[in-house]
Amino acid sequence: MAEFVEKRCQDMIPELEQMERIKLFDKNEIRNIAKKLKEYEYKIQRHTKCKEDYLRYIQYLMDLLKLIKQRRDKYGNTQKKSDIDFAITNKINNLYKEAISKFQDDIRFWLAYMKFCKHMRFHSSVTHMLGRMLQIHRDKPKCWHIAACWELEENDNKQSARQYLLRGLQIHPDSQLLYIDAFKLELNDRLTTPPNNAENSESQENSSASPMDDVTSEMPIPLKTAYFIYQQAFEYIKDIKFIIELLDITKEYKDTEKLQKKIICDMIREYTHEPLMWDTMARRELQGLVQPGLSDTPMEVENAKQTSLRDRITSCNEVYQTAVKKIKTEEMWSLYIDCLLKINNDLRSLPNFKRKLLKTALMQAHQAKKLNEKYYLSWIDLLTVDKEHDESARKKLKEILREATDALPNSLAVWHMRLSYLLQHDQEKEAYALYPKVTQLLGEKAVPLWKMRIFHARIRSSDEVEESFQAALKYPLIARDIKPEWLEWLVLTEGIRAARKAYDSLCLQPPTTLEFHKKMAMLELIQPEVSLKYMRRPYDMAILQFGTNSTSVWLDYIKFEMKHGDPKNVSSLHERAVKMLDHSLISSFIEDYSLIVANPDTIK
Repeated sequence: MAEFVEKRCQDMIPELEQMERIKLFDKNEIRNIAKKLKEYEYKIQRHTKCKEDYLRYIQYLMDLLKLIKQRRDKYGNTQKKSDIDFAITNKINNLYKEAISKFQDDIRFWLAYMKFCKHMRFHSSVTHMLGRMLQIHRDKPKCWHIAACWELEENDNKQSARQYLLRGLQIHPDSQLLYIDAFKLELNDRLTTPPNNAENSESQENSSASPMDDVTSEMPIPLKTAYFIYQQAFEYIKDIKFIIELLDITKEYKDTEKLQKKIICDMIREYTHEPLMWDTMARRELQGLVQPGLSDTPMEVENAKQTSLRDRITSCNEVYQTAVKKIKTEEMWSLYIDCLLKINNDLRSLPNFKRKLLKTALMQAHQAKKLNEKYYLSWIDLLTVDKEHDESARKKLKEILREATDALPNSLAVWHMRLSYLLQHDQEKEAYALYPKVTQLLGEKAVPLWKMRIFHARIRSSDEVEESFQAALKYPLIARDIKPEWLEWLVLTEGIRAARKAYDSLCLQPPTTLEFHKKMAMLELIQPEVSLKYMRRPYDMAILQFGTNSTSVWLDYIKFEMKHGDPKNVSSLHERAVKMLDHSLISSFIEDYSLIVANPDTIK
């Protein structure tokens, strides 16, 4: 192995000497480059080959090429450019080939090599390599896609690309990726096919008629191949999303209306039970695209005609109305309302008409019990705008808010909107009466609703604040998050003694949080006269309740004693922490403790 490595290193000596001679690199740099090359050569010649060694070696040489270019640009030195750059590039090329040969199953090397060849304009190397790649990776549709894309985009060879895709589809007749590639290729090809070629093709097809002639007789000849590909895709892939994707692709090309109609007729025949089929048909009506009629069986194609926006929206709405009668699911209603919401994004024209359709659909979905949270919120927003101008709209909004919480009793967002409305419109009594029910339904998720109530009460009067706090504290899961705010409010309104009394009462009532004890410690610390007796109380309680699983409670206590208390207590706190903490946390605690003791000035 050593002799082989030496031989490969010797082959690079002329280029290294040239780089030194023309002063791209100094002597030490050349020595380091030679050393790195030898290290990489030894790695790739080991008995057990490693993919990463090849990748690192190739990356090193790529970086070296980049550095050489930078040096040439810096010094304006173009001497021996072809000799040096070609030698390194050729070395990279050979390394890729070796890696591909040794690790044929790793697609990364094939793709990286193609990228390298594209960058270096080694197009012929890729063309030769594609066949080998597909022999080994014929089971991967992505590889057939890559080969076709290369021929199409880099070599501008549509025929080779077509052959790769057709062979790929023979092996993978259920590959959506390959069908889309082939479909697009034929649609693109028809734009560049000269008319005389099309006529020749037509005469050839007429001379050997097939059963498909009747199906495609009304289509221009160049579209027929695209249609045949679609037909195979439709047969093998039973997925409405994929068929819609093919239909959408045809919309990007001119003069494909007949092909679109064929696809639509198949969709109507095969996918009447699919909400997405109806959604597609309705949106096509909105876009003014001509299509077959929607009935139990495909009708004759309608004549193309220009229609007004109002007519297009009306036709779109009619399709959806038919759809929700046939498919009574939340998904169908959601697609319907999504479309109407999009239409209502632009109210520069027909604003009243658009809003009326949306409100009607929302009410219908609500009555059908198929309206989800997202659309209730949109509906409420819509009614909120209306209520500013109309008393009846205000009543309607309140009614819908009530019905929305009845329909979605576990929705925090809907309850938030209902309670917010009541509080903002001086209906606190009605709102407060709902809180027990809301808390029972939502549990701890109701905390934001209680915080909203408290915030609203603080704006109005202190009596309502205390009432709201006391009401919240009756529910353990709510109290857990409300306790810190309660302490802070007491300090601000009644003083530290009231807060201490409340703390002593609440600190032993589960569940509690570390934040509750930290809040009390902070409130004690900001007093004009800090009482060590009362100051240590929340720290001791925090240790009692959280000292096993939290290092921060110990570290906070230690920092307090060092800065405000008695530094003599620090060592005993350290000993207690080591005994009490979970074994997995001890090393981390000791490390943090050592940093604090070593740098006491950093304590905030």
